[in-house]
Amino acid sequence: MSTDPLKPHFAVASVAVVLVAKAPVPGSVKTRLTSHITAQTAAEIHAAFLDHVRRMAEQWASETVGIELVLLFAPPHDISPWEGWEHWRKLPQRGGDLGQRMEDARHRLSTALNAGCIFIGADAPELTPNRLAWAAAEVNGGRYAMIPAHDGGYVLIGVPQFKTSLFEGIAWGTAAVANQTRQAAAEHHDTISELPPMHDIDTYADLTALLNRLSASPEPWALSLRRRLAELVGHATASRES
Repeated sequence: MSTDPLKPHFAVASVAVVLVAKAPVPGSVKTRLTSHITAQTAAEIHAAFLDHVRRMAEQWASETVGIELVLLFAPPHDISPWEGWEHWRKLPQRGGDLGQRMEDARHRLSTALNAGCIFIGADAPELTPNRLAWAAAEVNGGRYAMIPAHDGGYVLIGVPQFKTSLFEGIAWGTAAVANQTRQAAAEHHDTISELPPMHDIDTYADLTALLNRLSASPEPWALSLRRRLAELVGHATASRES
């Protein structure tokens, strides 16, 4: 039985769950981990996160009516790293900063699917189907949804189809992202439904803390993910010491 406190099932209409993802290329992902591990291992950890989020979202979507899974991928000229993602509509990232890329995707999906959007990343592997279901219900009900991150960003943002996006004027990559997003909603005389903050994984300390939390979880997915990450970290440590 799930230990997630949120209600496990919501009936939703058409909502696009958009995974904003970079290909796991060494030196271009999880670079803040490379003070302790190699760029190759950091890329493999990123790939493990991607695989975990993919499986989690696919399982949830298979049991939920009206969900479209969308992979918003980079680099935009190369789709080859995403072989095997057959359950996902694939869109290349277009635009400048992160906000422009998400807004471009939101516009395309609104036109193609007549759907609101939930944007997630692979940096918060503890995001669960129940939290996705909560966000889908909020977006389907015409409400903004956000799950903040402990570092001041967010791990999920949901925007209903006919609402203004909250992506302009945001200092991406800073601790001000969540607060600036709340301010953007307030400027439109609106509020954002929120759940408590979650952890995203940027630094080696974040990764170590994640391994500890996964060890304490009874969930099968947590044990599986911890086993894979511990294997990667242990192999990297052994390689550095040899």
